[in-house]
Amino acid sequence: MTFLALVINAAFAAEYGPALEGDLLASDAAPQRDTADTGESGGCSDQFLQGGVQLPELPLFYVRAQPNTSWASQDMVDLLVDAGRHMSWLLPTASPFVVGDISSERGGYLAGHVSHRGGIDADVGIYKKGAWQQSRGFTTLAPSELDVEATWALASTMLATNKVDFILLDRGHIARLRAYVLSAGLLTDEEAARIFPAEGSRALWENTGIVRHAPHHQDHLHVRVLCSDGRRGGS
Repeated sequence: MTFLALVINAAFAAEYGPALEGDLLASDAAPQRDTADTGESGGCSDQFLQGGVQLPELPLFYVRAQPNTSWASQDMVDLLVDAGRHMSWLLPTASPFVVGDISSERGGYLAGHVSHRGGIDADVGIYKKGAWQQSRGFTTLAPSELDVEATWALASTMLATNKVDFILLDRGHIARLRAYVLSAGLLTDEEAARIFPAEGSRALWENTGIVRHAPHHQDHLHVRVLCSDGRRGGS
């Protein structure tokens, strides 16, 4: 087992919560929001953004593809900043990952998307072999081109925060990631079954597990975070 595999495996030693329990990632590096000024009490919406925070520009960690649509909930900002910091430690030679659309400053409808209205959804690039991402945007990959080690390192740092509601990805890439984590001994069969979708019908692939299939996701992860109080957006 590689050093990276040992590090990631240790992050998953804790028992699972809504995503994965554990305090692998701290949020002290991210800007903080005063919820007293916004009237919020840990809730959030999948339809509008109140008291949003713009994802800071941190080019050593990630690349903001569209700064004007990089407005998010504090939890999403924390997730992305911490994932970038930990990726720079786990895989220092990997490209900074690309962050695509999150939400506009005020939220609401965002052209080209059904979601991305409330700052709790973010599109994040996946890695081509060699731990590479181009800085100008996403690259569509065949499953055989996916760098499973780097892409799983990125996904697992997010899952370990216990803030992730779900991650959407193409089923071909999901199959490669699942095979990798099992063969590398990063997860047990039971743990993998709780993260990845059940085999079978399209409905199972799209509605079970935390990492789920969605069409048109051969080039990025779609990550949704839970609200600060642990509820799902809109609930």
